[in-house]
Amino acid sequence: MEVFLFPLVNVTLFPRTTKPLNIFEPRYLSMIKEAVETQTPIAVGFIEDPAKVIPVRPGETVPFVREVAGYGYAQIIEERLNGTLLVFIQGQGKLRLGKVLDRGAPYMVCEAQIIPEKTVLEPSLRLELNSLHKILTRWIQTHIPDPAQRDIFMRNLTHPEEIVGSFASYLVRDYDLQQMVLEYDDINEKVHFLHRLMESNELTT
Repeated sequence: MEVFLFPLVNVTLFPRTTKPLNIFEPRYLSMIKEAVETQTPIAVGFIEDPAKVIPVRPGETVPFVREVAGYGYAQIIEERLNGTLLVFIQGQGKLRLGKVLDRGAPYMVCEAQIIPEKTVLEPSLRLELNSLHKILTRWIQTHIPDPAQRDIFMRNLTHPEEIVGSFASYLVRDYDLQQMVLEYDDINEKVHFLHRLMESNELTT
């Protein structure tokens, strides 16, 4: 499949979660509008070190982003008078980025291969998932003052993937650990890993 690549510093997109982004750079404004018009998926590439960002030619892989990236579809929420955009990217899954394609666009278009994941939670990990859900619920009640937004957020936490993705996005303060969670291919590994982090207090307050 082909994806538009949006490389961002310390940003990870998880399946079944929504990432709000403010878009202001001209090439990415063009990318978002093209993605919406053509329903092309966007891969959010995790940049560990912005000092290592270099130009990439067609036929090469992108050396400064992690090979595994979350992908989803863009929805334009607001187009401002100055031309900038507020965009939601709805996470669909994850993929392995391949070579950059020659599409003549000001942004990178890449080959990509979807990575299948195990999404069935083992019964033995239900208690650990429930613990993550309780902590996430407390965070939502503390940090989202608007009752309607709180309610929408809570109603969307119906699957293990949604709980795991939201927990990692909002409560794990180490961006490399967020990316590590994304790269696990089994929801059970993700739940167990986050639960261990929770017990070691390696989370946001």
